[in-house]
Amino acid sequence: MAVYPVKWFSSDMQGAPSLGDTTEGALTALLKAVLVTGFGTLTINALSFDAAKGWAVATFSGGHKYLQDSVVQVDGVSPAAYNGEHRVMQITATQVWFELDGGDPGDPGNGAAMTMKVAPLGWTITHESGNGQIFIVRPTNVSESGNVSLRIDNTAFSGWSGTYSAYLAKVAMVEDVVDINSYTTIYEHRWPATKRYSNGRWDLIGDSQLFYFLPAYAAANNQFVYSFGYIRSIRPGDRYHAVMNWYPTTDVNDSNRRWASGVGASYSNYGNQYPLFDNADEVLARPYSQLFGATTWVMKGLFGMIGAGLPVPNPVDNGFYVSTDPIMVIESSGAFRGYLPGLVVPYGTVSGWNRKNFANMPAIPNKLIRFISAGFSLSQAAQAPQVTMMGFDLTGPWR
Repeated sequence: MAVYPVKWFSSDMQGAPSLGDTTEGALTALLKAVLVTGFGTLTINALSFDAAKGWAVATFSGGHKYLQDSVVQVDGVSPAAYNGEHRVMQITATQVWFELDGGDPGDPGNGAAMTMKVAPLGWTITHESGNGQIFIVRPTNVSESGNVSLRIDNTAFSGWSGTYSAYLAKVAMVEDVVDINSYTTIYEHRWPATKRYSNGRWDLIGDSQLFYFLPAYAAANNQFVYSFGYIRSIRPGDRYHAVMNWYPTTDVNDSNRRWASGVGASYSNYGNQYPLFDNADEVLARPYSQLFGATTWVMKGLFGMIGAGLPVPNPVDNGFYVSTDPIMVIESSGAFRGYLPGLVVPYGTVSGWNRKNFANMPAIPNKLIRFISAGFSLSQAAQAPQVTMMGFDLTGPWR
């Protein structure tokens, strides 16, 4: 059966969870659906093999919102070859074509409860509160990753919301986990917890060990990158190569970060600078020595940030240039720790490519690449949106 090492998720997909407006628990519900359970289950009304296209085709009489290039999970079907995870190859308003690595199963699909859903990323929640607003999650195969988990607290704790309409969740890199309240904190900070004032769009791209979450929030309505997981370390036996980045403050009442302030307005310093090279707003669980104490790190690249450096198209040859080399991760000590998986670095930004997928680009054959306009500045006070174009490899493998 085909394996899909990388999966992509979007607020535009069938049954996609909402980040919520002012309600606690929306962030944890969204991340649980994406990372662990999947979402958007529909009953399949008819299922067969389309010999002309070479793909299976599922029909939904009431329509659907599954998206091309995503990975879906089919269950409850006989022959069993229809079941499992599959890449969506084409869609219409009522039909979904998906690839079957074994070809024609020989018979149409049958079953009392044939279903399709957006397949989860495949991570594991090890501990969870009764109301689901706090959980600890980690890659499922810990032998491939390390000792660090992500704890998310999306309760209405004192300080989760405040005077300036920001809504924040606690995120922490933890280890030595005994239960939901007993663990060792490596590093704690905040992520935005609602879509307040934005249109609520989001994307998440990840593999079995790392994910990039790009929610839109606040009145500037820009998406920003928030990430957790393991880089591709060059250190043998590395158990602490987990990384995380964060919102610019833990203080929800910081007067410089008023979510109601839009593009061009003062007090709109609620973004982050993740796409910038040499920006140290990211943390590694431990330095390469594996000794206690988190350390900051930076990405290294050719120009100042992802999505910049050359005009598009390049006037000399009418070309569009991207870097096919992995991004280097440099610890605060100057040591080269490894590579940041999954990112593709375009040397320019095309606003019309935002949230669009491209297959078999000349510089990156046999790959699906998704481009997303992501914020690169804390401040949104400039009149022009402070965004740049980032690329994400949807095919993999990332490592």
